Amino acid sequence: MNTAPAFLVMVKWSFVDRSPSRPVSPPIGVFAALAQGFDRIAARPYLILPPLALDSALWLGPHLGVGVLFRRAALEVAALAAADPGWADRAGLLHEALVATGSRFNLLSALSSFPLGLPSLMAGTMPPGSPLGPSPVQELTRGGTIVGLWLALTIVGLGLGTAFHRSIARPLPESSTGSSGLRLWAKMLALAAMVYLGLIAAGIGTLALATVASLLLPLLGVGVLFIGLSLAFWGVIYLAFTPHGMVRYQLGLFQAMRESINLVRWNLLGTTALVAVLLAVDRLAGLVWLLPDPATWFAGLALLGHAFVSSMLLAATYVFYTGRREWWQAMRQLAVSPPVSSG
Repeated sequence: MNTAPAFLVMVKWSFVDRSPSRPVSPPIGVFAALAQGFDRIAARPYLILPPLALDSALWLGPHLGVGVLFRRAALEVAALAAADPGWADRAGLLHEALVATGSRFNLLSALSSFPLGLPSLMAGTMPPGSPLGPSPVQELTRGGTIVGLWLALTIVGLGLGTAFHRSIARPLPESSTGSSGLRLWAKMLALAAMVYLGLIAAGIGTLALATVASLLLPLLGVGVLFIGLSLAFWGVIYLAFTPHGMVRYQLGLFQAMRESINLVRWNLLGTTALVAVLLAVDRLAGLVWLLPDPATWFAGLALLGHAFVSSMLLAATYVFYTGRREWWQAMRQLAVSPPVSSG
């Protein structure tokens, strides 16, 4: 595979006779991708049904409570505060947060599985009630049962997310999304496992290094944490298009990861701009979705808006990925092909 730097390819491209037989269009921009994502969802509004159905179930349906685990953790925090008065203030705040979270935590929110599950508004807010009244709660008390159900719900959620990605990618032109759904689901599970294990390993390693560094110099520990978070952020950026390659072009897991890294390397500014715009739109829209009281039916409008915007943003990433990938491959082809003579 040609690994010539992008700027060398651009220089060579500038001296190539770009005849009509080999046109190279400019790469798609961030806002053009957003506009096309909006058009695709507006033309096929049924695509928003999966996230809308999940949010409706989490809002109006029964809850699986795990308050016992949070209460046990709160008791441990209280015991720590009693043993060390210096931790009393911070432990008190943590105790209150654990109790409040445990009283409303819904294990069914695991169906919106990180990082590839269905987008969900209610999985994040987990309201205790709805217009139908307080949500019925089935309390789970056994730790093994809770862990097993969380794992099962996460796997099912990744399957739902895989089907959602396929439905979003399918309307794109020249799409090749006819591969086995079970095979793609397995690849998504492998990707999710790598993400979980990678984040755990990176978190433990960063905290260990930061702890050792803070013993030498407190400010040095903060610097280690900053560097660790920065590396994790850029790792996410470079691997952001891994699921797109698996869904859109049936690539294997490692091949999709490698292609995502190369594609972002060639389009670093554009990819960073895309991520920044997507996060900004998602956060600003999220402020609007949180305005209606979940105990009123007006929250249904928030669910509808969230499902549409989330689907639109995901469609925009597939439009951006497809357009940039085609441009990237055209530029690579020009880099290895001889110039076309105009004479």
